[in-house]
Amino acid sequence: MDAVESALLAEDRAATQAASERVIGGLMTVLGAPPVRVEVLAARPHARWGELHGLYTAERGRRPKIQLWMRTAKQIVVVAFRTYLRTLLHEVGHHLDYTVLRLEESYHTEGFYKRESSLFHQLVTDLRRSAMPTMEEYAKQPREQRLKRLERTADELAGAIRGQSDAALARRPDAKNWAPKEVVCHLRDTEELFKARFDTILATDNPPIAPPDPDRWAEERQYLRNDAGEAAGAFRRRREETLAFMKKLASADWERGGTHPVRGKVTLDAFLTLMAWHDDNHFDQLRRALEGKA
Repeated sequence: MDAVESALLAEDRAATQAASERVIGGLMTVLGAPPVRVEVLAARPHARWGELHGLYTAERGRRPKIQLWMRTAKQIVVVAFRTYLRTLLHEVGHHLDYTVLRLEESYHTEGFYKRESSLFHQLVTDLRRSAMPTMEEYAKQPREQRLKRLERTADELAGAIRGQSDAALARRPDAKNWAPKEVVCHLRDTEELFKARFDTILATDNPPIAPPDPDRWAEERQYLRNDAGEAAGAFRRRREETLAFMKKLASADWERGGTHPVRGKVTLDAFLTLMAWHDDNHFDQLRRALEGKA
């Protein structure tokens, strides 16, 4: 798994393919399934129906093949590791349906997605999940590295909620913690707030920064009645606007900021650090909520 993630981060297509084939080769051996080829291509094909993430094909007399695309169609950025792995395991699910279970058709049933999630969580251990960078560690990273973290989040959200029922997305793990769709809505609305703050900071010298009230938003905006897919799409559009804004900033602009009532002056560079940590924190919250964990 580490080799796959490292190859993706290095944006090395050949290394990503080789590492993916090793992982899947070992997985097929453990599962007692026939071998399957893995082919990693560049930018995803897309049309009005959306983007194609992965494809499983089996031709008579030839080894079955899984094709994946490592870059998004619009921004042409490398997809997030978790999104890539889920797509890979999704296509593995089709391979198992046809070659091990001997099904005539491989449908996207609830059981299919549960098998995909089970494989994912067995391959990505709790130890790796707990290794999220702290705010202080993010602050030490080069700006470009933090921007790349922000570029991955929209794909991570889409991958996490894909195939989940509305009931599962609206289910809170307990009385105090948010349901998965509430987390997605929070990220969508917070992204809008971040961008509004940035515009104000560039237009005004050291403006005051009022903290939000996320729980009040969740209640007043009726997050549980929102469509999670639409919320994730809105987040993606807003995040694209944020990234476009940040990539146009001059060096001196990153030191502009506003005054927070608790944190004091917060620069645009500090906001970038906060957003990277915020994405990690809430994506982990989303994942745990889908598992029924607080």
